[in-house]
Amino acid sequence: MSVKRKKIVLVVDDKRVVRSFIRAVIENNFEEYDLDILTAPSSDTALQLIEERHGDIDIISTNISRPGMDGIVFIHYVKFKYPHIKVLICSGSAKIRDIEELFEGRLADAYIRKPIRERDYVNKVKNIFETQKLVRLSFPG
Repeated sequence: MSVKRKKIVLVVDDKRVVRSFIRAVIENNFEEYDLDILTAPSSDTALQLIEERHGDIDIISTNISRPGMDGIVFIHYVKFKYPHIKVLICSGSAKIRDIEELFEGRLADAYIRKPIRERDYVNKVKNIFETQKLVRLSFPG
């Protein structure tokens, strides 16, 4: 019997093609994990998913610039309420100073510039997964 570590990932981006691409990258590169991948087109939808799961999310992959609540406000809210959730910022338009402030405040765990290169994204996520202390086990049913 093999036991896999369970990981719950939330991908937040207003562009469907980006959400689909990131989902595919995660599904195709993390076979050693039992993955639950959620996606949201907005901060409001993402916050609703997080609340429904009582903060039971390992990593949020989020862009910064989007309609409604932007990624910076979203990250502040999430990390205030759920400091254990890791945040990977994926942005091609964020200001460097904003990114630096998120890191200085320990609100972001990794950053990757768009357009996303698959290998770079996989490495960032692997690094985050490997540093997490919480371990969920998934037993084959």
